[in-house]
Amino acid sequence: METYFDIRSQTHSEKVQHLLNRSRYPYHVTRFTGTDGCIYRFRVSAPQQEIYTLLEHSGIPWQSAE
Repeated sequence: METYFDIRSQTHSEKVQHLLNRSRYPYHVTRFTGTDGCIYRFRVSAPQQEIYTLLEHSGIPWQSAE
């Protein structure tokens, strides 16, 4: 199962990457440039609820990309 979500700042993207590495979740991140700036789309090999709960408990703003 894979989970997709977007992060809208480089700083938060870096925090998410550290968090996923610490939690040992395999992921891939792609950067897009939109009209409002950069968007970092994450694809994580884990169930949605696990990842979304992890992000919420860490106080990192995110948006579902699905």
